[in-house]
Amino acid sequence: MTHNCDGAIIFEASQELGPDRYRAEIIRPLAPFALHQTVAPHIPSTVINYTNNWNANELLESLCDWLDANNVKRPLLMVSTLFSRDALLPEYTVTQVIKTLKQEYQCKLLLGGPINVLDYDLAEVRPDIVFQGRSLHLFKKWFLGDVEGLPVEYIQGVEVFQDRSGQVKEDPIVPQLYDDYCLNSWDILHFETRLGCKFNCTFCTFEYRNAKKINDTTQYQLYEFFSEAQEKYGINNFSCVDDTFNEEFVKIENLRGAVSKLAHKPTIVGYNRFDLLMRFPDNAYMLDDCGFHGHYFGIETLHTDASKMIRKGIRKEKAFEFMRWLRDEFPHWWTSSGYIVGLPLEPKEHIISVMRDIREQKLLKSVMPSPLGIYNIPGNEHNFSEFTKYPDRYGIEVLDTGMDATWRHDLMDQKTAKMLAKRLAAQNVKNGLDTLDCWEWISRMQAPDNFTADLQIQHYIARKKHFLKM
Repeated sequence: MTHNCDGAIIFEASQELGPDRYRAEIIRPLAPFALHQTVAPHIPSTVINYTNNWNANELLESLCDWLDANNVKRPLLMVSTLFSRDALLPEYTVTQVIKTLKQEYQCKLLLGGPINVLDYDLAEVRPDIVFQGRSLHLFKKWFLGDVEGLPVEYIQGVEVFQDRSGQVKEDPIVPQLYDDYCLNSWDILHFETRLGCKFNCTFCTFEYRNAKKINDTTQYQLYEFFSEAQEKYGINNFSCVDDTFNEEFVKIENLRGAVSKLAHKPTIVGYNRFDLLMRFPDNAYMLDDCGFHGHYFGIETLHTDASKMIRKGIRKEKAFEFMRWLRDEFPHWWTSSGYIVGLPLEPKEHIISVMRDIREQKLLKSVMPSPLGIYNIPGNEHNFSEFTKYPDRYGIEVLDTGMDATWRHDLMDQKTAKMLAKRLAAQNVKNGLDTLDCWEWISRMQAPDNFTADLQIQHYIARKKHFLKM
């Protein structure tokens, strides 16, 4: 193996701290589990979840105990960032712990996730290697020493591996469950049933959109995953992270087949496409049979012209009619949706009226208005949405680069969209329309009274500290 390591520590560093941190939830990301499953058969390895919620000194002491007990001298330190843009800030626990470990052990530091190494100030802790985007297949080859032909470039002196082909080369992640994860019955687990999305929404930056080739998991894999979670850990709450779960009937049928064999029906949340469910309403009954009761609908807009532009084509009155049907037929569902503020062709007056109608008629349980986001970082063109690639086609002027580039068009600009989204969210909450997505809903729904996400994290940390010292 080219890395010359004898152990691995996988840090989940996906939570941003401070006023802009992501909404609290207690669902552990898939990537650290997938990395662990890759290296665990070969070397001692452990996953640290919620890393930045730990006390740095306590985490360092626990990890040194674990390293010494396993006689690890040359550990791989892997930082999985998910969507965090500031994973290695000096004040973060993960940064402080890594700095000390690098002084005491012969470490190699790997950074991974849908990030860009150019976004980071690398002065405090400098990664040796970055795996950018969906790159588990690249990491597996690198880890096993099969480096010939791997796509690599050097940015700021850092070795960066990234597959820019846009082709699906991995299987969906259905995690194996290890005692190392220190799970309990209050945990919620992610899983995938398909990698690759057949749709190509105009605003989307998903690297496997418009996929000609997709990979699906098997009914048996899903059954084994659910069954082990229920029987070994008492876990009955799950999150499907497919980009669009209901894109094809076969996916729903596959999940229902797995669930039908279980002793207990799970509760599942995830993304489902509203216009497809409206076109095939019988699928709603199948989703209900699966226990798929928490939904995030990417409705995005109910303006006729704007909806056509983003390749959804939803008509407002028909959408309202279907929302009423879902509300009355499945009152136990948590129905939440995003709504993009600032799409070309939709005046702000129309957005305001849509929000008012949904509130007054109680058509959904929750709506999250959010400003149109433009991802525009040079070197990442394969992840650009069509809005970023061809802004002139849509009357958009992109004014700078960055994760959240400044934009404007004849009806709105970024600043106005951000202010309007915040105002609409406040009005919604004040008038009884929540801003709770289905992941936060299940995080709260499954927990006992007076139980918070922060308390669950502290319980996990206590269990993990004990495990590392065993």
